[in-house]
Amino acid sequence: MPQPVTGKPPTQRQLAAQETRQKLLRAALANFSQRPYAEVTVGDIARSAGVAHGLLSHHFNGKESLYAEAVREVDRRLRAATEISPHGPAVERLRRHLAAHLQFLAENEDAALNLILRRAETGDLAWESFEATRREGAGAICELLGLDADEPALQLSMRGFGAACDETALLWLRTGRPFDIEALVGVWITFLSAALRAACDLAPTAALTEALEEFQEGHPRP
Repeated sequence: MPQPVTGKPPTQRQLAAQETRQKLLRAALANFSQRPYAEVTVGDIARSAGVAHGLLSHHFNGKESLYAEAVREVDRRLRAATEISPHGPAVERLRRHLAAHLQFLAENEDAALNLILRRAETGDLAWESFEATRREGAGAICELLGLDADEPALQLSMRGFGAACDETALLWLRTGRPFDIEALVGVWITFLSAALRAACDLAPTAALTEALEEFQEGHPRP
């Protein structure tokens, strides 16, 4: 456990507060993974954590703030499980990244359905957590391909790519995963190729052209 910036070890009170915060976060992850946001109450989370009702507001400033933190926490776990390898051709590294993403969703299906793929009817705070997750995911793929994620045409097309991946993953999970992960990865690669082509049609650049050529070499059309 990291020590405070003063270099002094944490006090018993600080340790207790950190433990209470972690209990609430664990309880929130469990509750929000099992049920939609609107169906989970502050009391449900407090009871699951085994703490007083008022401590939730003290540590997280309410249900929405705690939900946003739960989204950030599951996103941290997802990113740790899907870190892009620095070795190999870009398309192959991307395939492994997307396969790991789908594997994480399959192994954490409840969280995937209610926290990762499904945007809750919440306020700006939780919405920004979802949006940050989408931006970081798109940015990682753009970086892998040597593209500028802030380029407007690429932002637009990558937004469509992300939405298509989320919707297909949602349906894949809800219908009992009728296709294996590698098959779905192939579909996502096709989506990405189309997104890059759309961005190139809107605002062609040398980097986009090069990325498209690499895709055609690494993922030839049937």
